[in-house]
Amino acid sequence: MKILDRIWNWAFPDNRSETEKAKEREFIQAVNQLKTLRTTARGGMAIDPEEIRDQVLQSREAYQDFVSPLHRKKLLKSDA
Repeated sequence: MKILDRIWNWAFPDNRSETEKAKEREFIQAVNQLKTLRTTARGGMAIDPEEIRDQVLQSREAYQDFVSPLHRKKLLKSDA
């Protein structure tokens, strides 16, 4: 398999930037951590909406320090 990989990489080099490759790896790792992700035989994907909601809420709380207090007050008023 290594020989085939080398031939493939020589014939079709990946010209994307390292940043783009890193983002793709991060995305793949994040998807692999999802517990309820299911794939169909035809290539479709399904996931429990509750798990996504929980992930979004956790991310909001983890990154709320990056939002300035002025914007946080506006967000709280619009959520109510």
